[in-house]
Amino acid sequence: MDDRALNELRALAARDVELAERRAEIAARDAEVASIRSRAEEIERALAAHPEEQRRRESELDEARDELERRRGELAHAERVLEEAQAEDERELARRAVDRALDHIAVTQSRVDRAEAARAELEREAVDLPQELQQLERRARALPGAPQLAGGLVDWASRAHAEAFVAGRQIDAERERIIREANELASLLLGEPTHGATPAQALTRVEGLTSARSRKD
Repeated sequence: MDDRALNELRALAARDVELAERRAEIAARDAEVASIRSRAEEIERALAAHPEEQRRRESELDEARDELERRRGELAHAERVLEEAQAEDERELARRAVDRALDHIAVTQSRVDRAEAARAELEREAVDLPQELQQLERRARALPGAPQLAGGLVDWASRAHAEAFVAGRQIDAERERIIREANELASLLLGEPTHGATPAQALTRVEGLTSARSRKD
């Protein structure tokens, strides 16, 4: 068997492994870039919508508080009616009116509590989201192999993805060439075609044949 051809096949298989590792690194980096971009876009949308959302939640809270005041007024009126009622049937009706007013107050108070919580959540987001954006920027700067962060994260992510795409295509093209060369060498050494085999598979077949011949000799 041609030792030079076998050594060349081994070199091709080793190169393919190296390229596969680089391809995996590029894919992992591109996935991290996509994650950073997706979250950055969500944060930017939330911050852009913050003024309008703040007005909406303030309006909901004001409406809830106004309703609560009306319900308390209804309760006060029902309690006065109950105090002034003389006949038992009048008192029973008044007691029911008081109970209904208390129920309405409980429901409305829950609405006020939800509106206050929603407003507080928005206020927290106004502080937390810019800080998270800074954390994303630190992740972007620390990402090995990615372009330097300049401008916004979305623009950076677009450039990083484009670079990853080009680099990935180049590696894919080189691996296709290596696969062709490895199959040509393996077919030559084996005396039979190995079309579609990876360099590692082709090398395994050739080395298996070499080992079998050595044992036979």
